[in-house]
Amino acid sequence: MNKGKKNILVVVMGIILVPALVLFLFLMGMTLFNHKLPLYEVLAVKNRNTKEFRNKDEFTILTWNIGYAGLGKEMDFFYEGGKRVRPEKDEFTSYLSGITGLIHNNDSMDFIFIQEIDLHSKRSYYQDESSDVANALKSHCSAVAENYDSRFVPLPFTDPMGRVVSGIATFSKYNPVSAERIGFGTEFSWPKQVFFLQRCFLAERFKLANGTELVLINTHNSTFDAEGELRKKELATLRLFMLGEFWKGNYVLAGGDFNNNPLGFEREEVHSGDMVKEINPPIRSSFLPGWKFAFDPELPTNRDVDGPYRKGKTKTTIIDFFVLSPNLELVSAKTIKTGFACSDHQPVTIKVRFK
Repeated sequence: MNKGKKNILVVVMGIILVPALVLFLFLMGMTLFNHKLPLYEVLAVKNRNTKEFRNKDEFTILTWNIGYAGLGKEMDFFYEGGKRVRPEKDEFTSYLSGITGLIHNNDSMDFIFIQEIDLHSKRSYYQDESSDVANALKSHCSAVAENYDSRFVPLPFTDPMGRVVSGIATFSKYNPVSAERIGFGTEFSWPKQVFFLQRCFLAERFKLANGTELVLINTHNSTFDAEGELRKKELATLRLFMLGEFWKGNYVLAGGDFNNNPLGFEREEVHSGDMVKEINPPIRSSFLPGWKFAFDPELPTNRDVDGPYRKGKTKTTIIDFFVLSPNLELVSAKTIKTGFACSDHQPVTIKVRFK
C-alpha cells in the first residue's frame, strides 16, 4: 500500500474511531457518575401537622400527572413524535400557574397524588415544583419520591433535555405513620437506563381506630415500553404489595398514572368528542379479582403529545385511575375537565368509604 493510500486509511479510521471513542467515554462517564436511586427508602414528611386520620368514615383523593408543567395544550414532545423538549418560559409559567391554581381550588381533598413533578430540571427551568404545589396546599403535609435523576440527557442532540430531577409526591391533610419509596426495579437495558426513569411507587400508612391501617399508594408506571414487559413486571410488584397489605387486614388503595387502561375501560363510553385509543397489552382480569377499578368512563385522562392538542383529532385515552381493596367502597369518581390546558393529563377525583 502506498503512502497516499495509507494516509487516506488513517483519516477514514480517525473519522470512524474518534467519535466512537468519544461516545464510549461519554457513556462510561455517565454510567459511573449516574445517581442510582435506592429500591427502598424511608421518606421525610414535610410540614407535619397535628391532624390524625383514624376516625374518618370516608375520604377523598385527587390524582394528577402534571407533566412537569411542560406539556400543556400547545406543546408536543420529541419522545412521542413531536419536536420540542420544553415550552417557552412564558408558556411554562402559564402552565405552572394553571396547575397550582387548580390544585389550590381542590385543597379540600384529603389526599392529592402528583406524578411528574420536577425538582431541579432544565426542562422546567430548574423550578422546584414540589414547593409550588406545597404553597398551594398550606394545610397538607407532603412526601416526595424521586424516580428520575439523570445528570445529562443528550437527546435530542440539537436541544438536549439536560439535567433532570423529578418524582412523584403525595400531599395529605393528615400525618402518615410512614412514607416509603418502593422501587419497581424495572429499567431499560444499558445504556438507555442511564438516561431514563427509575420507576417506583410511594406508599403512605395511616392508623385507623380499629387498629388496622389505610395504605395509600401513589404510582407512575412505565411508558415508552412498546411490548409492555416493564409494565407487566410493575403490575406484578404492585399486586404482591397490595395483596400482602390486604391480607394483614389493612385497607389498600393505589392510584396514579398506570400507563395502562383500567379494567372495564370501553372506548365507546368516552363522550368527550375526542378520538380514543386503547393501550396494549391490557391489564388482565386476574390482576386483582374482587378489587374495584375506579375511574370516570366518560372523559379521557391523557392525550398523545405528538402535536398540540386538537379536540377530535388528537388521540386520547384513560390511564389515570384508582384500584380499591374489597373492604373499601367507591362513592364517586370524576375526571376534572381541563381541556388538557396545562398538562397532557386531566386530574381524577374519587370519594371512598370504609365498608
